[in-house]
Amino acid sequence: MGTPALKKSRTQVARTGCEAYQASNANRLAPAQWSTQACWCRCPAVARSAITLKSQPLRARDGARFRCSGSGLCCTDIHGLGVLTQSEVRDLRRRDKLAVIYSDDLEGHCLRPVDHHCLFLEGQRCQIHAKQGHEAKPAGCRRFPYGLVRTPQGGRVTTEHRCPCRTLGDRPILSLEDAAKSLRDRAGRLESDFDVPARIALDRTRRVSFDRYAELEGRLIARLNAGEPAEQVLGARPLPALTNGTWTTVAAEHIDTRDGTAGGDAFAWFGDALLNLCAGHTPPERPRPWHASFERALGETTPPTPDEVYNDWIADEIWMFRWIGWGPFDVARAELATRLAVARLLQGWVEKRGVSPGQAAAEAVMMCELVAAGSDWPAAAEDIARDPSPADPLD
Repeated sequence: MGTPALKKSRTQVARTGCEAYQASNANRLAPAQWSTQACWCRCPAVARSAITLKSQPLRARDGARFRCSGSGLCCTDIHGLGVLTQSEVRDLRRRDKLAVIYSDDLEGHCLRPVDHHCLFLEGQRCQIHAKQGHEAKPAGCRRFPYGLVRTPQGGRVTTEHRCPCRTLGDRPILSLEDAAKSLRDRAGRLESDFDVPARIALDRTRRVSFDRYAELEGRLIARLNAGEPAEQVLGARPLPALTNGTWTTVAAEHIDTRDGTAGGDAFAWFGDALLNLCAGHTPPERPRPWHASFERALGETTPPTPDEVYNDWIADEIWMFRWIGWGPFDVARAELATRLAVARLLQGWVEKRGVSPGQAAAEAVMMCELVAAGSDWPAAAEDIARDPSPADPLD
């Protein structure tokens, strides 16, 4: 598999409430990360008896766009090709006796990778999908890049920007009908990834009802959709103080994960940029991870501007509640401001390779999202000091 194993010293496994998510949607995460994952997939503590959480109606973020154009990246080692259910294991082995292996890293069965991609990928097409349709694929493959978060207002459909088709190419407004087909299990039930609390912490002293938070959040997303610079909308300074360790150490940890794979290169690019921001580090030349998939996704279309890429990404990061387990929303804003600063720097470095600014921004976002979803970055986010001023108060 192609993403580096990270040290276990910074994060601990968070299994409670996540087994169903792992079984149904584990391929969002990098292959060696289940043993160290302690981030957004964990279910926040919710008083189930006090609130009603809903998967329906399905709701898409205003302005979200997506259409699969067959970039092929989702079928590679950008994430673990599992965990598979027992019925999926049986079905896949009927197709190919060697299709499934057991992964100690994922602690479950996964598809056997061949040359850093799924063995059923041929000519950038999933042969299971091509021959038997979307529903015949394992659940994790069907879902990506969609996700579903249950809230008091209904199910939020989320999307991952690691997928090049989410940021580049012909992208119509996201179809809830298409999303629902991917998010339902074979019995037709909507499977949510996690739940959000009835009250949302804006900072360490203020909590508001979910309805009030959604109103405040909507204003931020509207500003992003209107084209206001993402840094201005976030209103937070990057690289805030940490309660444990330093950003230099965090950067070095990511650089140290390089192992000759595309995933290792992505983590190292991120670490290089973070170290440049906090210590003036000059990075070595590294391969561009999975760049061919971004070129396929862009095709003959006009690339978006970098600001369009970043505003779309930041709006989705806010919408999907990846940050909910890391701290209050002021911490989330500072964390996002930090990754955004890293992405801007990465974009410039990729542009120097002769890549258009829009595609360079999309590749930068992929690296920054991959780090948040499958590394020990969440531990660094949790270490951000509370009240990381000068974030402007929302309420």
